[in-house]
Amino acid sequence: MKALVAREPVPYSPTHGRFDLVKLQRVVDGRMPHTELSRDEKVYIACHFEGSARSIGRLLGVTEKTVTRWREDDQEPPEDGGGQ
Repeated sequence: MKALVAREPVPYSPTHGRFDLVKLQRVVDGRMPHTELSRDEKVYIACHFEGSARSIGRLLGVTEKTVTRWREDDQEPPEDGGGQ
């Protein structure tokens, strides 16, 4: 199986916003079970790591369709708040 890597270079910071990148990398590397992740952490991996929807789904314990939906939702522009 091809190793999963971040889509963009990850800075040498152990976190990205509220996400612990070290924890996420451990799951991706197979050193920690996906059951330790929250839904938001799984979505982050699906959207920020390379790999097919099928391989990411297997890694995270979700379906290929779920990964595809998360990725599509991540690509949608935010809704306009209606202005002022």
